[in-house]
Amino acid sequence: MENQIIAQEHWSENGVRIPVCKGMWLVTDSLPISVTHLFIGHSASDILCFCHYYPNWVNSPCLSAFVSLGLLPTKEQFTWLKSLFTNAKIHTVFDGGISGRVADCKVATWQIGKSARFSLAGDHGEFYYNKKKYRIPVNIFSLSRFEKLSGIRSGIRTHKPKAPFETFYQSFTNVG
Repeated sequence: MENQIIAQEHWSENGVRIPVCKGMWLVTDSLPISVTHLFIGHSASDILCFCHYYPNWVNSPCLSAFVSLGLLPTKEQFTWLKSLFTNAKIHTVFDGGISGRVADCKVATWQIGKSARFSLAGDHGEFYYNKKKYRIPVNIFSLSRFEKLSGIRSGIRTHKPKAPFETFYQSFTNVG
């Protein structure tokens, strides 16, 4: 643990503070080779609340793993997870806001061994993929629209909280 900085997620009555870090929070009760579903999100609290709403992903016979990557997930984190959980279908549990929708798209590109660059320009999300620039209005930006424009078919499954909540934590605490 030499030269390591430990980042912690902080919970309070005002919400959750999610760290920006290179580390991760990982939970499974199975051997990595036997895990068939890998759930990736920004926040441990969001993943725990997701599990509250969807306990079928925790109970056998589902062999699942859950991981929080912090606010800015990296390709290196994902590549390590993909090499560890070689038989797992990828699911994302990022928030419903633009940061979560962009994270879905990043994971989709990493899933196929590529990368894309994302930015905000006014009320549009821009992304650069395969030497082309694309623009999507923020209010309709989604993994589905990203995949249609870019031609990517990643096979990942996204899970979002029901409106009006942006996070599963907000839904669980009923604070929107």
